[in-house]
Amino acid sequence: MATWDFPAALTPQLWTWKSVKAGVQFRSPFNGAVETVGFPGARWGISMTLPPSTASTGGQAEAFFALLSGGVERVRMGHLRRPVPTGTMRGTPTLSASAARGAQSVAIATTGTLNAGDLFKIGGQLFMAAADCTPSAGVLTVPLVQSVRVALSSGASVSWDRPTVDFFMPAMTSAASYRPGAMDGIAVELEEAF
Repeated sequence: MATWDFPAALTPQLWTWKSVKAGVQFRSPFNGAVETVGFPGARWGISMTLPPSTASTGGQAEAFFALLSGGVERVRMGHLRRPVPTGTMRGTPTLSASAARGAQSVAIATTGTLNAGDLFKIGGQLFMAAADCTPSAGVLTVPLVQSVRVALSSGASVSWDRPTVDFFMPAMTSAASYRPGAMDGIAVELEEAF
């Protein structure tokens, strides 16, 4: 198993970033009420479609996704459209307090801000800010879209510049369709691997 960087030459024409929650839902057969239980195993997912290309130039995409098919190989990538926060958090922020497994927020030692949707990485987990955040006394409390999967220690480094995680392609096959002189766009689904 190897982990590959997503090729810069492959530019999706359609790209969807997904939050895939872990949990179960129960609907009462008597009154229709819904009960939901969430677990700290949420992950990120990506759907992408590459644009059509010529038969002679489509080989890189065809080969790359054929390599990933089956889920053994991994691809390292982050958010292609929002690689750095839109807020002002920069420098070398760290966690100002530990965060337990299942925590819905983290406290970061920084004077910068984060906006809803900004991504950052602590340990091996990629987080998204659930709301705009402003620091108070040098501590930025960030509500999270996905809860903490593994306990995080105070002082842990917070990566904000093009944070990435590993993804795998769960499909056992990949396909490229050809017509005279052209290759149709390739569509793939990826899931975060941890």
